[in-house]
Amino acid sequence: MDQLRLKRYWDKIDYIIQNVQSLNDDPQSEMEKKAIFYSIQTSIESAMDLIAMFLKDTGNEIGDNYENIETMVKLGRINKKQAENLKKSNGLRNVLVHRYNGVDEKLVIESINEVKEILYILIKKIEGFLDEST
Repeated sequence: MDQLRLKRYWDKIDYIIQNVQSLNDDPQSEMEKKAIFYSIQTSIESAMDLIAMFLKDTGNEIGDNYENIETMVKLGRINKKQAENLKKSNGLRNVLVHRYNGVDEKLVIESINEVKEILYILIKKIEGFLDEST
């Protein structure tokens, strides 16, 4: 893998880690709540990008986010439970982006720790791939 591509992986990983570490589940203002929602949304988007990058770099077909997650299961890179959690996180991202039927803000806040956990798991999986590739 060339250095530029490797840098793109690490930039996305760093972005997720920085955003996720700063999330708290007790926002004190409307602005802080919006910042949390944006951080969740963009961190999940970056995670989906990492999955698509991995699939491309391993010669696999890229589909939509849900198809890509399923491909990761078929390749043995994540298990079914991790896949379900990634799908739920992507669904949460969709709700935040499109504001479907309003947003249950309490549910989003309560999901922070679950989102953090699955994103950290995915990062570890991608880091393993990067270690294999270098």
